[in-house]
Amino acid sequence: MSVHGYLMFFLPVFAVMIAVEFWISRKRGLRLYTKDQSIASVVIAIGQRLISFVPLSLVGVLWYAAYDNKLFDLSKDAWWYIPALFLGLEFFYYWFHRLSHEVRWFWATHSVHHSIEEMNFLAAYRFGWTGRISMASLVYTPLCLLGFPPTHIVIMLAFNLMYQSWLHTNLIGKLGPLEGIVNTPSAHRVHHAKNADYLDRNHGGVLMIFDRMFGTYVPEREDIPVEYGLIKPSGSTNPVRIAFHEWGNIINDLKQHSVRHWPALLFGPPGWAPNGEGSTSAALRAQYREGRGAGGANESAALGARSTAAS
Repeated sequence: MSVHGYLMFFLPVFAVMIAVEFWISRKRGLRLYTKDQSIASVVIAIGQRLISFVPLSLVGVLWYAAYDNKLFDLSKDAWWYIPALFLGLEFFYYWFHRLSHEVRWFWATHSVHHSIEEMNFLAAYRFGWTGRISMASLVYTPLCLLGFPPTHIVIMLAFNLMYQSWLHTNLIGKLGPLEGIVNTPSAHRVHHAKNADYLDRNHGGVLMIFDRMFGTYVPEREDIPVEYGLIKPSGSTNPVRIAFHEWGNIINDLKQHSVRHWPALLFGPPGWAPNGEGSTSAALRAQYREGRGAGGANESAALGARSTAAS
């Protein structure tokens, strides 16, 4: 069974979460759900579920090949087995998630999740349709080689994603001493932000320890309200256009530039362009911080620069 197949068991709880969030938001006079965005999220989620029924998966074949040649015979009954699988999965999930932001080929699928311009529980199920093309899940292959069965990895990953579902909300503030240790709604709002100083941060699933270890943890700040969505949005709530928006951008860039630039355009960071014509997240952060230090450029200007460069 695929990860999304296991997530279906969580669907009744997820539906209750959405209903409660919607009710509370209405009671508080907040508009967390808009019709067009919500419909798009539902259709995208249904499309992802239908795609998961297709048995063809090159990543799955490679996972099982790695497991057939595993280095260790791990005892499934040992007390440390589940904690080791959890920490191992969390480590590789961090890199899967980080590379899904830093490698454009992977971002083409993951950008669908970030395309929503509002933060609510429904956003948690807005997954891209092209994961079997981008194949970012190859990152988990070392777990199979170490001796963890692919089925166990998929189940643990499903639990990881179930945990993350409650993080997609504006209704829960900071959680005191838990911030910076486990993933929280505040930390995940930063992850979904398109603000220059928040870009590509807080990649952990359940824990923030690897973000802190590798320098990608950033707390939410009161002086920088979160802005959601893509720096270069699709400009549509059509689910099909959202699902293939970044792939279309990639094709257009390949047409416009020399073949010698294709490897960087495909596998470099999003926003990269030859001769410094584009703006990566790292460049935008540096530009924004330089502007703050000089009392000059603001964040909106930085975002506009990347949007214009990417057009």
